[in-house]
Amino acid sequence: MSFYSSLVLAANGGGAPPTPDTVLPLLDELGLLDPHYARSPFWHLAGHVTALFDDPAALAENDRFFCPDGIGLWGEVQVLADDGEYSGPGWCVTVHGNGIFYPWELADLRDRAVRSPALARLRAAVEGRFGGRFVFPPADEEFLRSRLIDGAGGWAWFASESV
Repeated sequence: MSFYSSLVLAANGGGAPPTPDTVLPLLDELGLLDPHYARSPFWHLAGHVTALFDDPAALAENDRFFCPDGIGLWGEVQVLADDGEYSGPGWCVTVHGNGIFYPWELADLRDRAVRSPALARLRAAVEGRFGGRFVFPPADEEFLRSRLIDGAGGWAWFASESV
């Protein structure tokens, strides 16, 4: 069995579409990329971001606890869960890696990760540079709200887990 999860920072309305050529320098400027992998085609996360998930108690309860290692840009919004999935137009920046979020709840992801200074700066930077917002598609709103971590800004954070 494979366990893969992502924090998904998404917008699907308004704004300018981000591209790898515009996002990569932004991630570097924000210090979110691991400098040891500067020449890699994969965008590896800096240690201070992966450290947000250093939780011995969570790992003791779940030996497959989320271990992020990368950050990426996608030209669509995809949110997965064991009870459904959403794939639709828009853009997202994902913090992704192996494992699942349990025992953390959505509130833990919000308070311990997406509201951390590093990821708060990321959200502010993409909103400022690209504009846009996340608009809930009516047919998928219930599912997406069940995976919503933080929708206070224009771009919204979601939890995505593939088991």
